[in-house]
Amino acid sequence: MTSTTSNSAASPNVLNNVVLNPVQKEAVMYDAGPQLVFAGAGTGKTRVLTAKIAFLIRQKSILPQQIFAATFTNKAAREMQARIETLIGLPLKGLWIGTFHSLCARLLRREALHFGYSPSFSIFDAADQLSLIKKVAKELQLDERTMPPKTLLSAISRYKNACVKPLDVINKQGSYFEQEVVRVYSAYQDSLRRQQAMDFDDLLSQCVYLLRENEELRRRYQSLFKYVLVDEYQDTNLAQFYLVRLLAEGSGRVFVVGDDDQSIYAWRGAQIDNILSFEKVFPGTKVFKLEQNYRSTEAILHFANAVIVSNTVRAEKTLWTGKKGGGSVIVTRYRDDRVEAESVSDAIKSALSRKVLPRDIAILFRTNAQSRLFEDSLRKRKVPYVLVGGMSFYERKEIKDCIAYLRLCVNPKDDISCERILNVPPRGIGDKTHEMLVDESRLANKSLCEYICSTEPSSLLGRAQKGLAQFREIMTLLLDLVAEHASPHQLCAEMLALSGYLTVFEEENSEEANARIENVNELLNALAIWTEDNLGKGIDAFLEEVSLASDIDRWEQKDDAVSMMTLHCAKGLEFKNVFVVGCEDGILPSRQNFEDESKIEEERRLLYVGCTRAMENLECSHTDQRFRFGNVLAMAPSRFLSSISQDLYTYIDKSAFFPREELRAAPSAPARYNVQKQPMTNEHVQPFHPDDFSQDTVHYRMGQQISHKLYGRGKIVNISGFGDDMRMTVLFADGSRKKLMAKFADFTT
Repeated sequence: MTSTTSNSAASPNVLNNVVLNPVQKEAVMYDAGPQLVFAGAGTGKTRVLTAKIAFLIRQKSILPQQIFAATFTNKAAREMQARIETLIGLPLKGLWIGTFHSLCARLLRREALHFGYSPSFSIFDAADQLSLIKKVAKELQLDERTMPPKTLLSAISRYKNACVKPLDVINKQGSYFEQEVVRVYSAYQDSLRRQQAMDFDDLLSQCVYLLRENEELRRRYQSLFKYVLVDEYQDTNLAQFYLVRLLAEGSGRVFVVGDDDQSIYAWRGAQIDNILSFEKVFPGTKVFKLEQNYRSTEAILHFANAVIVSNTVRAEKTLWTGKKGGGSVIVTRYRDDRVEAESVSDAIKSALSRKVLPRDIAILFRTNAQSRLFEDSLRKRKVPYVLVGGMSFYERKEIKDCIAYLRLCVNPKDDISCERILNVPPRGIGDKTHEMLVDESRLANKSLCEYICSTEPSSLLGRAQKGLAQFREIMTLLLDLVAEHASPHQLCAEMLALSGYLTVFEEENSEEANARIENVNELLNALAIWTEDNLGKGIDAFLEEVSLASDIDRWEQKDDAVSMMTLHCAKGLEFKNVFVVGCEDGILPSRQNFEDESKIEEERRLLYVGCTRAMENLECSHTDQRFRFGNVLAMAPSRFLSSISQDLYTYIDKSAFFPREELRAAPSAPARYNVQKQPMTNEHVQPFHPDDFSQDTVHYRMGQQISHKLYGRGKIVNISGFGDDMRMTVLFADGSRKKLMAKFADFTT
């Protein structure tokens, strides 16, 4: 490790517009080789990264198009670009900034012909991947019970993240399952190529293969990028590591920023070793440590430091802050998860009455399944909220149908999209006709859409033949519009008009159908706004943006809504008031990770991330019992709380009663509680009565008898989704089954 003393005599002019502490300034100005910046939570890493890019452009005369800057989200990339433009006083053109996936997609579209793809290749999302893997498994005659599609996809993803091709492992010995996975992997990749499609993992691995195997291209991009910068480096996987190394080999100018204490994505391939071994991979690396926290109060920071200090796999550092004051961190014990949700909601309602903005409050949990009780409780109190990471707008059926039409317009080889909308809206093309068309298109060596648009099967009669003629006409007209460079908004509007997609909903004239119509109209609005903001860009650019957007990319912090999200989603965000709920063994840490110490350390980092989101107030809570998997389970406080000194928080025991008063009102004799000295056991759990879970809280449940004003009496036989997206299948007395949206159903019990 080399010294962090700066060689520059004076601060460059571009830095006059940004306030940097001494270590931050040294990191920005240093330019003699590889750099690793350990940036703790809230230490201003985004400021350093944006100042670094501005410094390179202004003071080092590096052109924007010669900079490769990878960020964790596209939202972060947009914010960083805006900050850089402010610093340099000029609009940025050509800067390669975005997520690894978006940057790789950009490079692959430019060089698609080098590896047998069209620049307009499709990007399959998780649902598309699942559909395709099911088709492949069926063709290979695999039993889904012994070879679950999601398990196959997970195994294939691990191969791709390690940049291992099917040919690399096809002949290697392994278990029966491993051999079958490789067989599926090979067939899956063949199918993707036939459809001119890539999944998310392909964007990274194919980019690595391209640069590895094509020396001319590798040298060209190494020459092009004078600087490679990476944000959140602790969350890079092996493929991303290979890409950084390949691109930086030319100039040796690589600048990575990250915090090993916030590495929380091992489950999707991230390797904490990438940041911890950076100095070995890039000799001569200069290391900087940003330890001054500008976000949280001293009390919160001391608590968070106590959480993470027990981890053994980490670089040595201790965050500190100059922010004094602020209340003590609170750890609260509740009787059960219903009381936890009701009490936290009461506390939020009370805070709002004191003019605290909803946007300044967040509820963070380990899994999305924990959100339901909080949603019910907040709705009952008429507290506005937004759930980040639930069903997104672009995951709704009607929106996915529209997107499938648009994707097929861009890439007619996309069989997954074609099969989705071939009979949507219904046009008389049944399953047998569908299967026949798939078989015939395969024999003709054409995609399904290409086959239908170029051939008129003589064996079809009646409705199917008429339906195919309609589909052929629709797609022909839409493809002509694409060739004429119609705007995305115009193309979608024409698609809706030609297909009659909305007619079915209009004729149904139910509340659910009207909601679907509103969603489609909102898609048109989004396309119109996007078209105005992206003049000259076509539908392919819009589709790529939608495909690569994360939950956080789509989330906007609003003044009028409390944010609810998982701890994973919360990374990179900050709120004045944070509730970290469900801090119990079996949840945080997850029961699945009990036997693996490396996973336990990641779970501890997850709690640390949650705590360091808080700026002014932090409350962690745990319950004695929790309704899980259809049963009431006794719970114990998270083992992570046991390492924290009792002097670092105020413990409040609310397990014996249902709190009605403001949660933060201190009891007459505040209890101090040291989890380590007084471990919670099952003996402390209060008796549970089924009636404790009131109908108001559960709202709807499987097997519940209901009455509908139109269909009469019925029983709920299935429930999916939650919140505003909850859907129920109801078996009515006349034997009919109806799928209804809970928020529109207007049931009585």
